Amino acid sequence: MPRFALAHPLRPRRATSAPAFRRTAALLAALALLLGWQTVAAPAAHAAISLSTPYPAVVVEPGDNVSLDLTIDSSPPQRVDLDVDAPKGWRTTLRGGGFVVSSVRADDTEVTLDVTVPADADGTRRVTVIATGEDGERSRLPVSLSVRGGKGGSVGLEAEFAQLTGTATDTFSYSVTLRNDTSRETEFALSATGPSGWEVSAHPSGQDRARTVKVDAGGTATIDVTADPPDTVTAGTYPIRLAAGGGEREAAAELAAQITGSAEMTLSTPDERLNASGSTGERTRIPLVLSNKGTAPLTGVSLTSSPPSGWQVTFEPATVNLAPRQTARVTAVVTPSDDAVTGDYMVTLTAQKDGQQSSADIRYTVETSRWWGLAGVLVIVAVAAGLWYVFRVYGRR
Repeated sequence: MPRFALAHPLRPRRATSAPAFRRTAALLAALALLLGWQTVAAPAAHAAISLSTPYPAVVVEPGDNVSLDLTIDSSPPQRVDLDVDAPKGWRTTLRGGGFVVSSVRADDTEVTLDVTVPADADGTRRVTVIATGEDGERSRLPVSLSVRGGKGGSVGLEAEFAQLTGTATDTFSYSVTLRNDTSRETEFALSATGPSGWEVSAHPSGQDRARTVKVDAGGTATIDVTADPPDTVTAGTYPIRLAAGGGEREAAAELAAQITGSAEMTLSTPDERLNASGSTGERTRIPLVLSNKGTAPLTGVSLTSSPPSGWQVTFEPATVNLAPRQTARVTAVVTPSDDAVTGDYMVTLTAQKDGQQSSADIRYTVETSRWWGLAGVLVIVAVAAGLWYVFRVYGRR
């Protein structure tokens, strides 16, 4: 009886433990499957790729060949495939270690990007370098290239004041800015030309003896131009040309010097003798020469006189027009007064125009009239005849 009491309780436990074990096993199997699926499905960590360049934006010219330094890095290091997205017509090449490359072992690796700019390029264009890692991760590096000028670039000259005004004795000084709108430093040769007889020179500001100047890409330089006209130059506007040439590029600036001119007149006689003579009441013609030694014309020059009281002085012609560096003949007609006694007198002749004047002092000698001489001769003849008659009639007595 006791043995049977012990056996009965054990049977239910065997019956109930098998399902529990199966449930536990199923639970463990499901958990293992779940953990295994998650292990397979979980993505691996992506490697970080970086692209960099010290020159993300540059200025170029049509037809240029540009080389840009690139640095490619990855953490952890891995193989990275490289590609370049460029505008149509732009040629690109990636170089490293002396080879053309399309992929690199990215570990702070340096690569050179060569870009050939088309001859007809203009505006701003973008070239993008694309790096793709082993896991498909990508990194992009855009580089901006600005195309300046037309074919071969451009240079220009701009004067602060292109036209200056002065007299023939002045020196004209111009300040001109030379602009180099290209992507390269350029050395320019300077030349300046002017009218015949002018002394014209051009040099970099502060460098009187230099005739060339180097200008940085996109930079400027100041050019000083001096023009010294001859003292005999006449009034008018005269052209001066400045040229700057560097390689196949050349620029020019047209300058001008306006000579206002000045008049300088002189009045004298043809032989520079300042004396004349005549009798009272008689007209004496005195030739004069009026000269314009200046650079401006003289128009409407009037002639006046300051004679002794009672004298008459007229001019033929009364007014004169004179071009620069020209002379004109004038005649002064002097008539002494009838009561002028014999002796020397001063007659002042003056040419004047717009505040300018020139005078000639003529010493005029009044001589005894010829009629008085004839009368004297007649008196002498009459006296001699009278004496002859007296001696003839009364001499015999």
